[in-house]
Amino acid sequence: MASILIQGWTVHKVGDEYYLPYIHWIYLKEILKYYDDICIVAPVEITKDNSNQFSKIGIFNNVNVYPVYHTECVTYISGAKNFFSFFKVYKSLRNFDVTYARYPDPFLWLQKVFFSKSKRIIHFVGRPIDTIFKNPNINIIKKVFIALFFLPEQLMHLWACKGAKIFTNGKDIHNHLGKLQIKSKPLISSVLTKNDFNYNPLKKISNIKPKLLYIGYLRRAKGVDTVIKSFALLQNKFPEAELTIVGDGETKQELCEIIKKNSIKNVHFLGHINDRSILNDIMRNHDIFCFASLSEGSPRVVIEAMANGLNVVSTPVGSLPHVFIDGKDIAYFDLNNHQMLYEKVISLINDSNNASLMRESAYQKIKEYTLENFYKKIFYDK
Repeated sequence: MASILIQGWTVHKVGDEYYLPYIHWIYLKEILKYYDDICIVAPVEITKDNSNQFSKIGIFNNVNVYPVYHTECVTYISGAKNFFSFFKVYKSLRNFDVTYARYPDPFLWLQKVFFSKSKRIIHFVGRPIDTIFKNPNINIIKKVFIALFFLPEQLMHLWACKGAKIFTNGKDIHNHLGKLQIKSKPLISSVLTKNDFNYNPLKKISNIKPKLLYIGYLRRAKGVDTVIKSFALLQNKFPEAELTIVGDGETKQELCEIIKKNSIKNVHFLGHINDRSILNDIMRNHDIFCFASLSEGSPRVVIEAMANGLNVVSTPVGSLPHVFIDGKDIAYFDLNNHQMLYEKVISLINDSNNASLMRESAYQKIKEYTLENFYKKIFYDK
């Protein structure tokens, strides 16, 4: 066994205890299979009430947290303002056998500065600049300004790739890095365990009360407004249709205003849910998962929906079009096109036999995409 330094997660603090969101906590649990000494370098978000949203780090005796700075809300900008805090923490650390950096996160390149002799792993999970340029709500001048502002940091990240083992969530990022002469290995991100798989061959989409679902952050880059606008069209044809939105974020009020302005009914906001079993139950009680994101690496939630036997209608982002075939495993629609999303949903409702074939095909395909296989490729496979 060996030691590893991890950067790329936000740690939450409630009282004197450190916590991680469930997803990162189970990642940590999986990493412990390969390392017996773990150090997490991270910003710390002060949280007044745990509310069962997070999982305690302290149950692991061999995991230490090195807080970079404390704040009430961790963002990329707040991290970028704290360069000297990152530098100070890295300078104080001893050597580690392995370092793991999860991009995008500020100042990941410090791992190369201080641990050039360690085995370094860089894991690209997204392309934030790409997301910004695909966002129709940001004008072109602001897009260019943001890109130029972050350019020095992006160049330092690319410099850090030299001598490191590079992984990407999906082939889009892999292909982008390839154009920059950076070799990488594309992966399909997953948190699936055996308890997350559930397929009911008798399930049919209701043609009276179809139930749509979105799970994820409520932010503009996720295109949740596109899902809601599409649902408004669907409700004209199916008045009893339902849309459930699981998650929270800065655009919730905007989304509520769209719903109110268009007199849309039967939209249920459930907020953030951390409990995996509850999320699985919610998925299994819906028919169609709608995903309208503008840019992704390898969207886990789509894989999770397929594992729970849902039909998926999605934008062709990240790894999805490289893995799932349109009309066979999944139904794709164009970015920011709520009309096309509506038409794809209607097609699934009207052709239940084809919808069932697509569900089964997707379910069979995702069986290999488990958490164990995902992290084994990063931390164990040679």
